[in-house]
Amino acid sequence: MTFVDEWQDWHAGREAAVSAPGGDLTLTGTHWLVGRTGIEGLPGTWWADGTGVRVSGADGLLVDGAPTAEGLLRADQRLMVGDVELKIIRRGDDLAVRTYDPHAPAVARFAGIDAFAPDPAWVVSAEFTPAEGGRTLRTAHSHSDRLVDYPVVGTFTFTVDGRQADLVALYTGHEGEAHITFRDATSGRESYGAARFLFVPLPPTAGPVTLDFNRTTLPPCAFSDAFICPLPPPGNVLPFAVRAGEKVVC
Repeated sequence: MTFVDEWQDWHAGREAAVSAPGGDLTLTGTHWLVGRTGIEGLPGTWWADGTGVRVSGADGLLVDGAPTAEGLLRADQRLMVGDVELKIIRRGDDLAVRTYDPHAPAVARFAGIDAFAPDPAWVVSAEFTPAEGGRTLRTAHSHSDRLVDYPVVGTFTFTVDGRQADLVALYTGHEGEAHITFRDATSGRESYGAARFLFVPLPPTAGPVTLDFNRTTLPPCAFSDAFICPLPPPGNVLPFAVRAGEKVVC
């Protein structure tokens, strides 16, 4: 299989994933729990209880396939109300319930993900430098005024046309992955303005690595305003154009 064939398979998989049940296009709401909360379209009353979410009066709620009108819910459980899937998320000390509707209007409107043509020139050699233990970075988010302190996993340094870039990578809950969120000279012009993401395997030690910018993805907030996505730290705003990876939702 050629480089282009592999990329096309990856791209087709991305388009299928974002429009599938539970995909990014199906997110219709992120409901932060402040005290006892009623959530529009869902039965019952919901509130934070330690690291989980407690619910009462939720007639029609299925937890791992079993009817559950009340109880303590965990993030790893499968929660359904009819066709709508629910997910519990934590951001800092805050908990929220997200609703994913496979019949969301965004799914019907979806015509694909526009992307730059795959280019082997954007498979670049980089040097990974692990972060000192315990370092965090306070990060702003799209569609929200929330600030979250994410652990810094390290920095990826590389050169494009004689210009050095040092991209800080965070841990945002994806085990074994380094999360790079960045903007570049295409942002807001040729590509989505808020940020784009690149997930790479977290190197176990310092040393040379490869970054394939052809696998750059749109953040979830490009597909639904109900997502909040980490924005790039100042050093991750690149002065040059990265014409690789996903551009915009069609």
